[in-house]
Amino acid sequence: MSRNLKTRFSIFAGVFAVGLGSLPIQGKQHVDPHASLLKGSYAFRMTPVKSFSADVPGDPAGVAGAPRQDVLRIGMLTADGAGNLSGHTLATTDTDLGQTWLVEFDWTGKYVVNGNGTGFFSVDNITNMVCTDMTVNHTGTSPHPTATGGTPVEGNTVCPTGTAAIEGHEDYAFVFSTPGRTSFEFIETDNSGGGAKIFMTGTATRPDQSEKSQGNGN
Repeated sequence: MSRNLKTRFSIFAGVFAVGLGSLPIQGKQHVDPHASLLKGSYAFRMTPVKSFSADVPGDPAGVAGAPRQDVLRIGMLTADGAGNLSGHTLATTDTDLGQTWLVEFDWTGKYVVNGNGTGFFSVDNITNMVCTDMTVNHTGTSPHPTATGGTPVEGNTVCPTGTAAIEGHEDYAFVFSTPGRTSFEFIETDNSGGGAKIFMTGTATRPDQSEKSQGNGN
């Protein structure tokens, strides 16, 4: 083989090797380099924001026929530092007829953190849902709902499933709002199918940091 041919072959082999090195490896999962910035357990409270479409005259967004929606939520969520979330939520839900239910459920989801302190998370899987109709006379043992000996009894109504399910997949955007990333603000971003909707917004805070800020921690 001539010197020029060897040189050309070496250049081609080098370029080909670099090209292969830049290709994604099949089956290799993407790792969020900033996921560890969100880690630990957070207490959250969520409040509603009504969509603009709900105020349009003539009700083109179908407010009158809108399904039951959450109007308040509290709960706990835990981030594992690797992009996975788990949580427990208690939600006050309502209809346009004022039929108020308490809905309690566990959930899991995913999250990503951007380098600028913002990020996204999702609620993907709902389990262990318990529904309680709160629009009944409150009697007997308090506080309500009660496990036994009064009304309303916890879980006194069947939770809808399938296309009528009360809770399901949700998407949110968030931003860290305190030094040390001890709390973050978040807003709901999804509206599958369009139409009138109540969007949830809230704040999540590490309980241990909340106690320290009040002078109860070490």
